[in-house]
Amino acid sequence: MPNPPDEAHEWIDRRQLLGAFLVTSGAAAIGGGCASETPPPPLPPTPEKLPDNLNEDHFIIHNPKPLALEARRALMGAGLLTPVSRFFVRNNLPRPSDAIVENAAQWTLAVAGVAKPGALTLGALRAMPSETVTMVLQCSGNGRAFFEHGPSGSPWATGAAACVMWTGVRVRDVLARMGGPLAEARFLTSTGGEELPKDVEPDLVVVERSIPIDKALDDCLLAWELNGAPIPITHGGPLRLIVPGYFGCNHIKYVRQIAATTEESKAKIQATGYRFRPIGQKGSTDQPSMWRMPVKSWFNGPGESARPLWSGEHTFHGVAFSGNRGVVSVEVSWDGEHWEPAALSKAQLGANAWRTFQVTKRLTEGSYTIYARATDTAGDTQPEERRENERGYGHNGWRDHGLTFEVSKEEQPIASSHETASKHDAAPSTQAAREVTLSDAGSRGKEVFLHESQPSCGTCHSLQEAGAAGGVGPSLDTLQPNADQVVKAVKEGVGVMPSMESSLSDAQIADVATYVVEATRR
Repeated sequence: MPNPPDEAHEWIDRRQLLGAFLVTSGAAAIGGGCASETPPPPLPPTPEKLPDNLNEDHFIIHNPKPLALEARRALMGAGLLTPVSRFFVRNNLPRPSDAIVENAAQWTLAVAGVAKPGALTLGALRAMPSETVTMVLQCSGNGRAFFEHGPSGSPWATGAAACVMWTGVRVRDVLARMGGPLAEARFLTSTGGEELPKDVEPDLVVVERSIPIDKALDDCLLAWELNGAPIPITHGGPLRLIVPGYFGCNHIKYVRQIAATTEESKAKIQATGYRFRPIGQKGSTDQPSMWRMPVKSWFNGPGESARPLWSGEHTFHGVAFSGNRGVVSVEVSWDGEHWEPAALSKAQLGANAWRTFQVTKRLTEGSYTIYARATDTAGDTQPEERRENERGYGHNGWRDHGLTFEVSKEEQPIASSHETASKHDAAPSTQAAREVTLSDAGSRGKEVFLHESQPSCGTCHSLQEAGAAGGVGPSLDTLQPNADQVVKAVKEGVGVMPSMESSLSDAQIADVATYVVEATRR
C-alpha cells in the first residue's frame, strides 16, 4: 500500500483509486442464469445526499464512498477561518454511524502504554482543562492533481486544506492522568473507530498512525469541538486526535485508543503508507513518513471559475502556512521571474494557522497567471517545482499552484464566486445503466475481479458492471483508472489495498486491468 510522506489528510491514500483497489466492501457477484439469456444491466446506484447537510455545489466530489470532497478554490473566501460548510472531507474507510455523535457521551477512549492503563469517557475528558488551537489541516495529497505521472489517489488541487479551530484536552494531560507514558515509549500510536471490513486482515485496513512521543506531549489535542461546535461525523466526531503542523493522515478520526509505544504501528497505513518515496518504489519503513507540512501558499481568487474577470482593478487573495512555524512574508509574481511583496493580514491566529494575504492590480484584456511564494519563520522559502514522488505527496512548489484566469475588455462588476462556481464539473458519483461488451481478456478479468483475487476486488470496490457494491475503497466507476494504473495498484497495493503480485499471475493482472477499463468507460 503506497502512502508517502509529510502531510496530514487521512490515510489509506489517506486518497485514491487504487488506494483501495482490492479492498472494496461487500461485493455481490452476478449470478449465472441460462447461457442463452443475456442478464439485464444492473441498476445504477441511488445518489446519496452528502452528510451533515453539506452542499454538493461547494465541493468537487472525488469519491462518494469513502467520502472525498475537495473545497472549490473559488469558494474558499478571503477570511482567516474556514467554515465547516467549505471544509474538505477525506475518509480512508466508510464513516461510522451518526449514532456515535448523537450519543457522544457514551464514547470511551482507551489509554495504553502508561503506568495505569484504562479508559476515559468523553465526559471525563470534557471535565479536564481544555485548550483551543487554530491550525491548518491539509491532506498529504493536496496538489496531487499537478503531478504528470498520474499518481493514484484523489486528484486534489488546492482544496484539500482548511484553517479551523479545535477545542479539547492536551494529550500530555491525559497521559499524565493515567500515570504517564512508560519510560521506553518513543511514539504515540492512535487508532480510529471505523468498522473494519470482514475477511480482511485488520492491519491491512485499520486507520492507525504513530507520531513521535515528543510531538504528542508538546502540543497535540484530543478534540471534541470544531469551530466552537461539536465535531460532526464527517470530521471525526465525537473525538479526534489533533496534531498541529502535521499532515491530515495523522489526525485520527473517531479515535478509540491512544498508546505510548516503543515502535511505530505495524498497520499498513503507517508501515508502508503515507511514505515519501521515489516514483516506482514501494513503500517501506525506511522512507520519510508524512509528518510536518512544509511552507506553502497559493491564491484562491478571484478568477478561479469558468467566467472571465472584467477589465479594471481587482484584489486577489490567498493563504500561506508552514506546519507549526508560521509565515513571515509572501511574494507575488505575474511572470514567475519578478517578485513583489504581498500585503499580509495583520490578524494572526498563531503559528499553526495560515496567514492571509492580498495584492491589488488594474488589469486589461488578456490571459494572466499570478504566483505566490511564502517564507516561514525558519527562513524556508517555497521551491519553484514540486518534488517528484510516487504518491504525489507534500507538493508545495509555487509554479504549479499559480492562479490562471482571463480578463475581458469590458469593465463591468465581477460576478460573485457563488455565481461562477457550478456543479457541472463535480466528479460524477453515479453512472447510468448501460450494456458493456467485454473482450475475451475482459471476461477473464471479470472472473479475477470477482472470484480469483483474495480478498475479492468486489469486497472493497464498487463497480456497476460487476454488481459489486463494496464501500471500503473508491468507486471504480467514478475513478475510471487506466490499465497502467490498475496494473500498478494490483502489483504494489495502494492505501488499504494489499499487493496481489504474489497471488496473481501477470496474465491475470493484465486481464483484470482490461476488465476494469472496459467496464468503466462510458
